Amino acid sequence: MFRRALAPVFALFLLVGGAAHASALDLPREPGAFVQELSRFAIEDILKANIDSQERIKRFETLLDEAFDMPFIARFVVGGAWKEASEAQRTEFQKLFRDMNVISWGTRFDEYGGQRIAVTNVQSQDARGGKLHEVTTSIGNEGDKAMLVIWVLRENPEQGNRLGVIDLKVEGVSMAQTFRGEYLAVLKNTGSMDGLNKVLKDKIAALRGSKT
Repeated sequence: MFRRALAPVFALFLLVGGAAHASALDLPREPGAFVQELSRFAIEDILKANIDSQERIKRFETLLDEAFDMPFIARFVVGGAWKEASEAQRTEFQKLFRDMNVISWGTRFDEYGGQRIAVTNVQSQDARGGKLHEVTTSIGNEGDKAMLVIWVLRENPEQGNRLGVIDLKVEGVSMAQTFRGEYLAVLKNTGSMDGLNKVLKDKIAALRGSKT
């Protein structure tokens, strides 16, 4: 249910990374303008563009590397297991986590149905790991009930306070918390990071095999 509701939102935002890469998009540092500009590029330069599926996937990968704080999200979703993991286990998990998101979301762009986005509010707060901003948006088609989506952005102090998305909250449901619950369940069943990594490798191989 959550993934189905999130898919058009994710498609709307995640396709922007390719646009940023292809046209050297200079994203604003103000959080509300950051989200608004991303959505504009996503709609006009990617979602309405005449490009094939392979190019969409390529641009999607660019987004994950440039617009999302993937290392931060990867650490969050495995909780305390991150501290106990070796450097090799962490490196492998981060790569698998990225690959899993690419293959899971990168083929769902057709679920975007022309939704528009409007920023309605921005709230900021200082946090230990970097200043956080919650950008509230209304997403939907004209005449339909809009969906409330909050984009959580983090200023990364290790990268000159560069903004990066660390969560999307769709009608109050957190994407990051949902992922965390799923990954912690696998960790509980397998008993280790090595077990989690193996599950991810097997699932990625199966998904790739089903799409060939």
